[in-house]
Amino acid sequence: MNLSIYCPFCHKYTSVEQLITSTRTYVGSSSNPITTSVSWYDSTNKVSWWMGKCNSCGGILLIQDDGKKIYPTPEPSPTDKSIPEIIRQDIIEAKLCFNVSAFNATVVMARRSIESICIDKGADKNDRLHQQINKMRNQGIITEELKSWATEVRFVGNDGAHPGDLVQKDDAEAILKLAEQFAEVIYVLPELAKELKAKREKK
Repeated sequence: MNLSIYCPFCHKYTSVEQLITSTRTYVGSSSNPITTSVSWYDSTNKVSWWMGKCNSCGGILLIQDDGKKIYPTPEPSPTDKSIPEIIRQDIIEAKLCFNVSAFNATVVMARRSIESICIDKGADKNDRLHQQINKMRNQGIITEELKSWATEVRFVGNDGAHPGDLVQKDDAEAILKLAEQFAEVIYVLPELAKELKAKREKK
């Protein structure tokens, strides 16, 4: 089983090794025991569970199937520190929600991060989000493509905030990625370009 996570114990991105929990010695082959990895099958829910070990710190985890559920819950992936703290915390909270399968909450927090970006870039906080996004586009802060990203986050975020159909995992994951990429285009890439320009001009 190949699985890599942000370990909840050592907080590093590392691989998880499935533990060998069974050794059998057959007649006539005592010098060559057979070792196998063991998983536990839950016939009621039709899922398998297995024990894994972080290859960095040795922490032990309980894992369902190919990582659908992991206990303790893994850390979320790092969020770039070039993103302003108030917006970064929205994205981090969205990731934490996703990691515990709270998909409605995931998209609501992703939507909130877009609204935080709009306000940070000068939109009126009393306006509706679609008005804030339009203002960013009209002022040339974002492209038409980025406007469409923000709009998708807004729509699905609204779905998560109101009673009705539950937001599915795939949609929550996509919205979370869109929101984080939107923030990176606005804050991270300009900072990277500025650093590269400064290095070039020093030569």
